[in-house]
Amino acid sequence: MNTVAFNPAEYEPGKSSWNELLADLGPPDQMGDAGSGMVWLYENIDVSEFQMGIRMNYQWIELVKFVHATAEADRIALILTFDKDRKLKSGNIFEWKDDLGHDNAIQFFLVVSSLADADHLDPSPYQLQWGRSLLVDLPEGLNAQWVPELNGKGVELRGTPLKAGQHTLEMH
Repeated sequence: MNTVAFNPAEYEPGKSSWNELLADLGPPDQMGDAGSGMVWLYENIDVSEFQMGIRMNYQWIELVKFVHATAEADRIALILTFDKDRKLKSGNIFEWKDDLGHDNAIQFFLVVSSLADADHLDPSPYQLQWGRSLLVDLPEGLNAQWVPELNGKGVELRGTPLKAGQHTLEMH
């Protein structure tokens, strides 16, 4: 994940090249074709979660914990567009907070553990680890040429609902 540190005053549209921005900002999180140019997306998402719980120490109630939790995300997105000559056309930075939800829960505790330490005798075979690392998910979209994850046109913020934008044409 990139940290977004973009100062628009440092770069001049029409003169600053993408080599300069790449050297200053590092590789983008996503990049895509934008007609006769290129678009880059940098994202930084900082998720924070707070939980508070109460556990009572009385007979069978000690196996239960009452919990309240909240979570939010501080998000920054930088979108840079370049023309066909690799010069900066525009750079826009957006900052916002997402409320990821809050809720209450009752958690029950049940501990199951092995009494023998035999994990070292039954490791996963190396061949399976190597094979899994080479697998890539098959594309789901009918409009694969437009899916950003497959280097199609445009870019898309993480967390975009599956029923919005270009995802409306995909099969799930």
